[in-house]
Amino acid sequence: MPSVTTAQRAKLNRDPISDAHIILLEFQEDSRATVHRAAINNEDVVHQGNVYIGTDIAIRLPASGDRDAAVRLDMSNISRVVGAAVNRARNRVGCRIKMIDISDPDVALIDTKNLFILGTVSGNSVRISADLGPRATLHEPVPFRRTSRAFFPGVFFTA
Repeated sequence: MPSVTTAQRAKLNRDPISDAHIILLEFQEDSRATVHRAAINNEDVVHQGNVYIGTDIAIRLPASGDRDAAVRLDMSNISRVVGAAVNRARNRVGCRIKMIDISDPDVALIDTKNLFILGTVSGNSVRISADLGPRATLHEPVPFRRTSRAFFPGVFFTA
C-alpha cells in the first residue's frame, strides 16, 4: 500500500493563496442615501473607511433554463444588516458586490457598481432569503408608471 511522504504532505498543506479574498455586499434602496453593508465573513471588515458587518450568507446558483438568471441568497438576520434594508424599503433595493484581498482591503479586485437588485424577499427574525438578479429585466415594472431617459435610454431615439 503506498504511503504519503513528509515532503508530499508538506506540499499538499501549503496554501497557494497567501491571503483570503472576502466578498462585500452593499444594499441600498433606490432614492435613499443609507447603505447597509455586509461581508461574507465571520468578523467585520473595514473597506475604504466603511465597516462591513460580518454576516453568514449562503449563495445558491440558479438552475439552467430559459428563465431570468437570479442567484438565491440565504443569509443570517442576527445582525439585522439586510433585514433593516428590506423592512424599510418602499422602492427596489439595489445590491453592489465587491471582492477584496484581506491583505489590502482598500483596493477592490472586483466591483459590480450596483448592477443587481433584491427581489422575492422573505424571512423572519433569524434568516432572510432573497433572489439577487440583474438590475433591468423585461419583467421589471416601469418605475413610477412613466419612462425617462435615465431609466430607459434606449426608448429615446435621436434622429
